[in-house]
Amino acid sequence: MIKGVNQREKAAKWYKRFQVSDYVTLMHLPFSTVVLDFAVIGALMAQTVFADRLILTAIGVFFAHQGSHYLDEIKGHHWNTKIPNRILYGLSLMFLAVGAAIGVYLSFTVNLLLSIFILPLVFFPVAYSLELWNDRFHSPVWFGVSCALICVGSFFLQTLTISLVSLFMAAAIGIQGTYIIILYEATKKNQTQALAWNALKGIVLLWTFVALSMVAAKLV
Repeated sequence: MIKGVNQREKAAKWYKRFQVSDYVTLMHLPFSTVVLDFAVIGALMAQTVFADRLILTAIGVFFAHQGSHYLDEIKGHHWNTKIPNRILYGLSLMFLAVGAAIGVYLSFTVNLLLSIFILPLVFFPVAYSLELWNDRFHSPVWFGVSCALICVGSFFLQTLTISLVSLFMAAAIGIQGTYIIILYEATKKNQTQALAWNALKGIVLLWTFVALSMVAAKLV
């Protein structure tokens, strides 16, 4: 019994020392997973799906957006984390570098035209999070544009073409991405906080089930 208590105390000290909770907070789970849903949906619209490309796409998108979360925290520590800025910069650069490296690899091994979608994948997280050019890209619309590009870019990676259906889906996802940020901003106001959080949870569940249903359809 005493041994168990000591183990818990050690774990608690380690947890506090390395501020694990702060890092988990900046992952923005489960809301950040909706971006992965957009990538998966785009890929699974293809008649033939290359699993390796899909997996690399998901990893690249995940790392790029995790990098944006750490960059965003540098501007005022909105989430009240205790992580030093130098670590936030270091982790954000590492995450973005991984996302960019995967994009470069896919561009050279699949098709160089893929770079048209890779460049925004790196640019938007940086411009949005650091509020560059007088906050020009720090807006719901530009986040929606980045979500749309993730979807259509994922489809292009699988098919090396762009269809009308993929454009319509990308447009729908772009609109949804725009409203995700609008709702996120509404969570910061007391009078709309509860409603906005519930709406965001519903959106995440909706797109997660859409992605899972498409996965199931491909496996059957």
